[in-house]
Order: sequence, then C-alpha cells, then structure tokens
Amino acid sequence: MNGYESQAPRRKGDPIPVRRIWRAGPAHPSDGADEWTVFDFGATYPLGEIRLEPGWLAAGTDRIAIEYSLNGRQWQRAARASVSEGGAAVLPGDVPARYVRIAGSSGASGSPGARFAAGTGFAAEPAEDWTRLFHRKKGWTGADGIYSIPLNGIETHGRAAETKTLFVFGDTFIGDVDGETDARSPSTVMINNSLAMLEGDRPDPAAITFLWDRSGDVPASAIVPRTPNALKEKDTYYWLQDGAAVGGWFHCFPLIVGPNPDGPEGFQFTVHGVAHVAAPMGPDGPALDRQVQQDTPLYFRSAGGRTTYFGAAILPNTAEAGVPRPDGYVYIYGLQQDGGTHLVAARVPAAEIGRIERWTFWNGREWTERKEDCAPIVRDVSCELSVSPMTGGFLDGKYVAVFQPGGVAGNHVAISWGDTPVGPFGPVIPLYYCAEPEEGKSIYTYNAKGHAHLSPPGELLVSYNVNTTSWDMHMAHAGIYRPRFIRIRQIW
Repeated sequence: MNGYESQAPRRKGDPIPVRRIWRAGPAHPSDGADEWTVFDFGATYPLGEIRLEPGWLAAGTDRIAIEYSLNGRQWQRAARASVSEGGAAVLPGDVPARYVRIAGSSGASGSPGARFAAGTGFAAEPAEDWTRLFHRKKGWTGADGIYSIPLNGIETHGRAAETKTLFVFGDTFIGDVDGETDARSPSTVMINNSLAMLEGDRPDPAAITFLWDRSGDVPASAIVPRTPNALKEKDTYYWLQDGAAVGGWFHCFPLIVGPNPDGPEGFQFTVHGVAHVAAPMGPDGPALDRQVQQDTPLYFRSAGGRTTYFGAAILPNTAEAGVPRPDGYVYIYGLQQDGGTHLVAARVPAAEIGRIERWTFWNGREWTERKEDCAPIVRDVSCELSVSPMTGGFLDGKYVAVFQPGGVAGNHVAISWGDTPVGPFGPVIPLYYCAEPEEGKSIYTYNAKGHAHLSPPGELLVSYNVNTTSWDMHMAHAGIYRPRFIRIRQIW
C-alpha cells in the first residue's frame, strides 16, 4: 500500500479525495479574484467534473474562474468554466492536476465547497513502499541510476513474481548513516556502480541484497573497465546505463567515464566512449567472473556534428521477453545532444546483440546501417529513461517513453507514446512534479524511468533520481541521494 490506494479513484467518475484545503490571495493583480480556495489532492489525477455547492456563484452568473496545476505555482486557467444547473463544471480535456484553485469561497460551514470526479487519463501517485526500500542506514546507503532487469528476461507487466530482479546503479555510497542525524560516517566511500537483487515483485527489505566488490580492504565497483579504450585513459570507470537479459546473458552498454577536475561541482567528469559488457545470467544474477567486455563505436558524432551515444534504454521486443507484439529485435536507445538531449534508436536481432556491425539505426524514415544518420524520435528527454510496451488500459499495445523533460533542469516526470518502438511518439505529457529541489541544499532531480515488469497491467512503476551538487550536503543528509518512486495508473 502506498497511502493512496484506499481512497484513490480507479475509474472515470470516481471521487478524487482532497488532502488539504486553504485560502489564498491573488498571486498577481491580473488574477481577477480577491481570494482563491486551493485544493490539494496529494497526487496527480485526471480532472473531469467539479461539483460546486451553492454559494460559490455570484447572483446572476453561471461562470467562475477555475485553475489547475501540477506544482501549486504555475497555474493554467480552464477558461472561465461554465457551471450547469446543479453546480457541475466540466474541464476540457480531462486535464492532469494535483492542485485546483477556485475563485472565491463557498463559505459553507466546515464544508469543502467543491467535490471532484476523475476523468479519463493518468494518476501519478507517490509509491512510498518502493521509496522506503532504498532508504537504508548501513552498507549500501544511496545511489542513482536504478535500472531494473528481470533475470529470466520476461519484461512484460505483472511477471516479476516469477523471477528475481537485478537493479543496476550508478555512483553509490557504501558506509554507515547516523539514525538520529542522518549524517554519513567519515569512513563512507563512493564507488562508481553497484547492483542489487530482489526476490519477487514486492518492495520487501528482507528480500533484497545489495552487491559490490568486497574482495579488497575497501568497497569497489561491481563492474570495472577492462577494454583497451578504457584502459588508455587515466582513472576511468563505468556508468552502467540500462541492461537486459537476452538469450540467458546479461548485456549492458556502460559509458566509459573519467575525471574532469575543471567541471562544475557535482559534474567533474568526461565521457570517453561506450563499452559492451556481457555475462551469463545465472539464478543469482550475472556471473561477472565470466564477463566479456568490448569497446564499441557507439559514442560518435552524427552527420550533423551532434554528440550521440547508445545504451540509455534497452527494449527486448521478443517472444522471450513476453511482450505483446514481438518482432524479434532488441531496441537499444541512445541520446543525441545539440544543446538539448534527444532520443534516438537502434535495433538488432536478439541473437546478435553483441555484434555491433549488425545493428541498424532509425533515420526518421527507415532503418540504415549508417549510425551517423540516426534521427531523434522524442525531443528534450533526460539522460536516462525507458521505453516500455504497455499491456492493459487504453494504452494497451502502445510503447510508452518515460523521462524528465529538460534533463537535470527538469522537475517533472513525463510520458509520451507511439504505436511502434520508434513511434511516431505523440505529445509529451507532464504528470508529476518532483518537489525535492524546493528543500534547497543544491538538490536536483533527474532521469525518470519505468519498470514495466514490476508493474501490474495498466500501470507503470516509475523511479527518479535525487541528488545534490554539494559534497557537504551528501555527507550531512544521507536521505537526499536515493531513488524516489511513483505509480502511474490509467483511469478510464
């Protein structure tokens, strides 16, 4: 349970519970109202009908100012909503909203004055049970990244109970955290990647084990560079990116990263390339003692001179993966940067995923062997993301991209979907506001992604990362640097 399931709307027309109500004055002189009543649902819901109690409308009028928002700061006005006999106002488009404000006050004693019903669209609710799973005080105490990989390769919804799930993390803190002050111990170390293994499909702290290299005197990364391209640079390490289990093997395309002391605090690194790491997938995860690594040509300049690289998301669209419309290919998504960050796509027959020369790239019209011709399929995405085939709901059979528009500057989780793994993708729809940066402490949020196999049909469990650019804040506030989770549900 996540605190929202008992009262949350499940179908169109269900009531939306109000968590908090307050009065507010005009945000600026052009508000057109001296006072607003503000309603907070505590989560995002598709807003359909609003039913007002008598007392809201001035004599002789049937119109009232209604606005809605995801964050309680930027508001959109639903024109001036017309109210029918009986006090019902219907907003156009079943808009996603966490907050609603209505001009004036009904003044009814102790009454909220308005009731809300769900329309057709998406709920985006905090998944507090999953967030708590990664709030730990000893050993593994925080990381980013957090891709999830079913060991049996079955990626479709509702199948995680049949297998174990491998989580893949980026930079990771190992050490102790003070239970009273939330401060990290001075002996804490940061390694560059780690893993975790979860038994089943529930966020049970007793069912998860965190993995890193414990063979030496100090903790070390789970996977370290061995390729010629990586070893020719000084002090390189791997950021693992996404992974997949294909044909009984673990596959991942990590970024080869090295230090850059001239970068701003929190971003003192540079990318040297993309490698391919593969290992047999056993009952307890990848057999890393048998891993194979190779350099790849997957970090390059496109025909337009834009930096491009692959591995940010992987979609096995195969019968083995159990997806609704398999075509036998594994889709590997990349990023193209030209001031913004845009999603590009490649694919390869599943049996040949490690043969980069067999990959083809989507140029916006067709598949081509020229990687330099790859073209964006979704614009303005985050540096990590997901593309998942959906089962259930009105998106059944669609391919849904989850990301944060604007990269590390974007505080919203958004989705877009299309009919194929390369779209065309429709409008980008922001669904959830990540409020953590409002705490200060140089906090930022980034890299939302979905975890389809851990989700029931019709839903997506989604994680996003929380970080700070300040090392002092990392050491004083261990709770910052850990993933947060939400659930995106379809309502219709």
